[in-house]
Amino acid sequence: MPNDELTRRMQQFSQRLDWNLLKTFHDIVEANGITAAANVGWHKQSTISLALKRLEAVVGSRLCQRGRVGFELTDEGRILYDCVKHIHEGIEQAKYTINNSGCNISGKLDVAIISNFASDVMDRIFIKYNSEYPEVLITLEVRTWSAIATCLVNNDYDIGISPILYRHSDLRYDFLTREYHNIYCGKQHHLFNKLPEPITLSDEAFILTGSDEPDSLTSFRLRHRLGQKVTARTPNLEEARRLTVAGVGVCILPVQFVAADVDDGLLWPLLGQTEALSCDIYVISNIHSQKRTAIDAFIEKSVEITNDIIP
Repeated sequence: MPNDELTRRMQQFSQRLDWNLLKTFHDIVEANGITAAANVGWHKQSTISLALKRLEAVVGSRLCQRGRVGFELTDEGRILYDCVKHIHEGIEQAKYTINNSGCNISGKLDVAIISNFASDVMDRIFIKYNSEYPEVLITLEVRTWSAIATCLVNNDYDIGISPILYRHSDLRYDFLTREYHNIYCGKQHHLFNKLPEPITLSDEAFILTGSDEPDSLTSFRLRHRLGQKVTARTPNLEEARRLTVAGVGVCILPVQFVAADVDDGLLWPLLGQTEALSCDIYVISNIHSQKRTAIDAFIEKSVEITNDIIP
């Protein structure tokens, strides 16, 4: 028979074949007979017998001998059963592999994060991710929030942790937490232990965090005319904190980041808590990244921990 004719007949056979019939045939052989298969399965004996006849019609050969002498495969039946058994084992292995795929995640996860981001939520995510995927090397690099989105679009990093100004169509955004800020002064400052109105701070010497200042905080500052007199500028929050403690000026800083300094009496919050001085932090990733398995696993852990937090 010419090769093209053989190929055509094989294609016709696979197209006509009902895969459910193969499963029934596998169950019959494993149970060693139609009656036994009916006893351990969900189908009636007549249904199983009919399925076997249909399969034999498609194959064009008798697959087994059944009757008073018992159940026995024909030569054609043994050939088909070997094939079906191989398929069945492959499916079982695929199921096992899929269910355990997360356990095999390895490699490197590059994370770009805003400076001095103090967050119990973030800490718990890293701990949980590392405990479940210890073979993944997590690398952290501090970048300004305005640069993180561009880096993710260019696939320079796998994950970004930062506030956002606008959403990019190539990026995925998962809410992480809300970060609260306040305006602080050092203990040498004349406003220490006082609670002035924001507008009265417009003439105070101000320490700017430059390109690392979230847009929502910039809007608040400009609305209240804060920062008209700039005495220092740094994108590094640790250095901004140092200058504030030293009394160089007042500065907008994350509440959790400087909580210990407030408790120690080194810094004083000049305002009560306000939503205007807050910004939402997101876990950001590139939807087209080639490393989605490690990235999706990280996002899954972040969602598990933050699913009860509403932005």
